[in-house]
Amino acid sequence: MSRLDGAPLPARGLHHVTTIIGDAQRTADFYAHVLGLKRIKKTVCYDDPGSYHLYFGDNVGSPGTVISTLAWRCVAKGMVGVGEVVQTAFRVPMGSFAWWSERLKAASVACRVDHSPFGEAMLCFADPDGTTLALVESRQAHREAERGDLQAVLGLNDVTLNVRAEDATIDIIQEVLGFRRVSQADDSIRFAAHDGPGGTLTLRMIGASSRGRLGGGTIRHVAFRSANIEDQSEMVRKLQTMHDIVVTEPIERTYLTAVGFRAPCGVLFEIATDGPGFTVDEERDRLGENLRLPDFLEKRRSELQGILPPLN
Repeated sequence: MSRLDGAPLPARGLHHVTTIIGDAQRTADFYAHVLGLKRIKKTVCYDDPGSYHLYFGDNVGSPGTVISTLAWRCVAKGMVGVGEVVQTAFRVPMGSFAWWSERLKAASVACRVDHSPFGEAMLCFADPDGTTLALVESRQAHREAERGDLQAVLGLNDVTLNVRAEDATIDIIQEVLGFRRVSQADDSIRFAAHDGPGGTLTLRMIGASSRGRLGGGTIRHVAFRSANIEDQSEMVRKLQTMHDIVVTEPIERTYLTAVGFRAPCGVLFEIATDGPGFTVDEERDRLGENLRLPDFLEKRRSELQGILPPLN
């Protein structure tokens, strides 16, 4: 991935976030047609192939632009609590709030302007399952030349994690995940890896509070970038030797390889490789059009197509 000025972004920062949804078509309509993100992959949950896993992002699914959605059938509404990602913010160009406010209202999406602890104006709303989202105007978010769109969503801006108090998660964020602590306001700490998409993370200390319940409208995990398998292995080594944290075995998901671990604050973290990327099995101009299955599920294609609900 590169900066919009052409210089390469460091392989750190946010890779993607994954939220739990109920209705795949409703979600696809919202993220693609309301927010204007591209559906870059239509696949299934590899562990539960009777349900969709949809990815949305920029035109190629660059790391730092992606939100993925796991469609759980008959899912109960989740409950947000401590030890969770409680807000996912996307970046939009300066001066586009009025346009976005009208667009959201026209789509019957309630929205309001609020401010982060660091003084940034945010246009806050939720997806159809209740996932808390926001838009933040960013001076670095220049319009994409190929789209020529002054209002386009230009990737992730920030995720906010609710935690009880400062703990070893802060050291992991800095020593392993490649962020630096840049500011603190009230009970919130801001970390930055770079000024491009997915470059920012906020911890909000809320004191003693109950854990939430995973379900519709909650974030299952937040994934952080690694350049490749070797880089990921070095990050895992640091987790083990410096923080005594054991991670999962690497999980190959066709478009990335991930390892997961529970951070001391309680949030489920992943470390995902930048490659091979979402164009590994589809042409760039056909991304997200057809159902893609990993090799081990290809023999079940007819069965799965009979199980999965129709999805335009």
